[in-house]
Amino acid sequence: MSAVPSRARWGLVLLVGLGVLSLVAGRLFPETLASTCPLGVDPMRPDRTVCELAFGGLWVSLAIGLCAGGLATLIGLLVAALARLLGGAWEQTILRGVDAVFALPDVLVVMVLQLAGQSLADAGHSGGLGPFGLMVASLALVGWAGPARMFRNRLATLEGQEFVAAARALGGGGPHILRVHLWPALRPFALAVFLSRLPTAILTESTVSFFGIARMEPMSLGRYLGTSYAALIYEGGSRVVLPAWALLVLLVLGASLASQALSASPRKAT
Repeated sequence: MSAVPSRARWGLVLLVGLGVLSLVAGRLFPETLASTCPLGVDPMRPDRTVCELAFGGLWVSLAIGLCAGGLATLIGLLVAALARLLGGAWEQTILRGVDAVFALPDVLVVMVLQLAGQSLADAGHSGGLGPFGLMVASLALVGWAGPARMFRNRLATLEGQEFVAAARALGGGGPHILRVHLWPALRPFALAVFLSRLPTAILTESTVSFFGIARMEPMSLGRYLGTSYAALIYEGGSRVVLPAWALLVLLVLGASLASQALSASPRKAT
């Protein structure tokens, strides 16, 4: 833990703390939270308190970010590893495809995928994907290109080091070198890449849900804010909206701090 930069530690502590808080308050003991909420009930949903909706939304947003970030990181890692193993013209072709996907606007593409997925679900062809699975799949499909570029560049750097050259000289093949020699050095970087996808996925989902495109049930923070911002025009309406905004900002801040610090100080390969 001492090798982890202090900014990353603060970010990780904030992220884990919010995760534990959302699990305890939003999933394990929602009745206790409902009966003790100092912010009262939501005027637009009289059967639910503001605390229930805010912490329930935090749990959903965090779960979407973790699943979508993890899946996008895994796809990016596999694409980068395949490109480096094939090499030559195949690698360049894969990289051009990665660049093409990376250039697409995330929010717009996720909106299109959500509308297409919901149309298929309405027609009875959802493929087993509910709103949660559809959102995770949509975010992963638009989010893997960035990690693929970062992993490819990192692998190219690591392959130039002496211990890799020595492994090749001893007859090690590409898959063996990748699994035995490169992956241990790549793991801290993979964690930083995963954390970098987390705030991006959460913000993209929140934006799409805020505009009413996604049908997230139970509601994420973005959908809760999108259906509740009108409360600001009423006296005392800030008690409904500001807690959810604060949780969303803290969630993105924790992931960003951890990611930036780990990305700036990757551990040395051994």
